[in-house]
Amino acid sequence: MASISSIGVGSGIFSNDLVRQLVAAERAPTEQRLNSRQAEAEAQISAFGKIKSALESLKSAAEGLSSAESLRAYVGTSSNEEVATLSVDSSSASGGVYSLNVLDLAQAQSLASGSFADRDSTEVGTGTLTLNVGDVSTDITLDSSNNTLEGMAAAINDAGAGVSAGIVDTGSGYRLVLSSEKGGTANEISISVADDDGNDADSAGLSQFFYDGSASSNMEETVAAKDARLEVNGIEITRSTNTIEGVVDGVTFDLKSKGVSSVTVQSDPDEVAGRVQEFVDQLNSLRGEIKKHSGLSDGTGKGVLSGDATLRGLESDLRQMLVAIPAGLEGSPVRMLADIGISTNPDTGKLDFDQSKFKDQLSAAPNDVATLFAKTDSSDGIAERLVNTVGTYLGSDGAFASRTEGLNGTLERIAEKRDRLDLKMESYEARLIRQFSAADALISQFQSTGNYVSQQLAALMPQNNNQS
Repeated sequence: MASISSIGVGSGIFSNDLVRQLVAAERAPTEQRLNSRQAEAEAQISAFGKIKSALESLKSAAEGLSSAESLRAYVGTSSNEEVATLSVDSSSASGGVYSLNVLDLAQAQSLASGSFADRDSTEVGTGTLTLNVGDVSTDITLDSSNNTLEGMAAAINDAGAGVSAGIVDTGSGYRLVLSSEKGGTANEISISVADDDGNDADSAGLSQFFYDGSASSNMEETVAAKDARLEVNGIEITRSTNTIEGVVDGVTFDLKSKGVSSVTVQSDPDEVAGRVQEFVDQLNSLRGEIKKHSGLSDGTGKGVLSGDATLRGLESDLRQMLVAIPAGLEGSPVRMLADIGISTNPDTGKLDFDQSKFKDQLSAAPNDVATLFAKTDSSDGIAERLVNTVGTYLGSDGAFASRTEGLNGTLERIAEKRDRLDLKMESYEARLIRQFSAADALISQFQSTGNYVSQQLAALMPQNNNQS
């Protein structure tokens, strides 16, 4: 705003405070309109953000029901979890009971060197150490920079050879310990050397670390490599790890110890019902947000998004999706959501979910329940259609992005109008100052003239009295 000079000095009529009041009165109507419009736009942006968040949560819940596999969850149990536990992938598993007999656990091979007086000063030899793990060979160079147990262990660990190296203090010396990072006989370790002392077959220099499993080896095998062996329904299986995959479709066994266990894989209706419950909960949450911001929840119909075309379109699409009958279910006892226990509560307007009824239908007609929700060869179920439709609203070029972009544009225009209002008020204030200053000067001149006339008249009055 313009700097206000001293006004009213000459006349005593005008003042700086008067100018400020007139400027404030001129600004107020426009500023109030801008404040109101800004508050409205910000409230609408916030409301769209909350509805969008609820819509994203609903989409996520629907995605969990949009494939036929998601409607046939399976759970696995082991009668002896000290022997084995298991995990189940419902997309490929099927029910069954399996007898498990763990004969051997897989273990990784470990080797130990001879004893050294210390770990960081005694020289261990120079040259090239070649580690062979399975069908992978890795060369480790030892020179004056790493010619100790610590230097060798660090070089091996940095090489990514499939072998981990450590140093053990036995109390009477230090030993290098090498362990295969993977179990099983396929990952056994062998070590060859190219010793700078010219002799690769003695027990001096790098030759101290030679190992090929024969009696001439200078490293000691402290733990032998071993494969996991188990019988599944009497069929023997061998693996290099204790995590057994691919034996039973969709089932992974995690072996813990030798022994026998009975493993059962069966349908898990509670898991599927939980996914449907999440779908219902998120749908209720979305509808609640829509009602709240449209003003329907309090009966006023005066929410910040009352009458919004985007919300009307979304509600219409949701209604059509929820009552549509997927192709192939016309004659089925499972045709729509009400048939599986999802119905509208007349008192609250929300959806209720009868899990008991759902589980009965899932058991009696699992394929029809899958068709109702998921994408199948014959049609798109409710969840699949909802995922696709909601995606169009949430996309970068969707209705929500378009509405939010438009509202942000409104805020930008309001900011521009505020800038113009500031300039207008600065100009108005400057004009008032000029006008008041001019009036003040004129009044001051009138007062000065009046004072002069009064003085002259006062001077004449004694003369008139003397003459009389």
